Amino acid sequence: MTETAFEALLDDGILVRMRFTRERGRILSFVVQLERLIGEKWFPVIRYDTAHDFAHCDILRPDGTQDKRPMQVSDFNEALTYAQQDIQDNFRRYCTRFEEELNERSNC
Repeated sequence: MTETAFEALLDDGILVRMRFTRERGRILSFVVQLERLIGEKWFPVIRYDTAHDFAHCDILRPDGTQDKRPMQVSDFNEALTYAQQDIQDNFRRYCTRFEEELNERSNC
């Protein structure tokens, strides 16, 4: 069993953190989390993971709530690949959504 973890900057103040465990080419668990630096603090924006023994996406909100969405995939290998590609393709949109919600919250 091998665990791999790394971080990658996608843009200024935008980071993806990844961790996965693999055995014989099969993904056993993973976390792929997009984070946004706002001021001096990193905020989690969206997270794909296998906590609770199923692949899902957590859309994270500035107020600490989250919207959990199960992934319709055949296995964790497919789910990890999807998560990586989705964040790569949509990180700006996800960060914009989070920042808009943060601004709305601070205007109340």
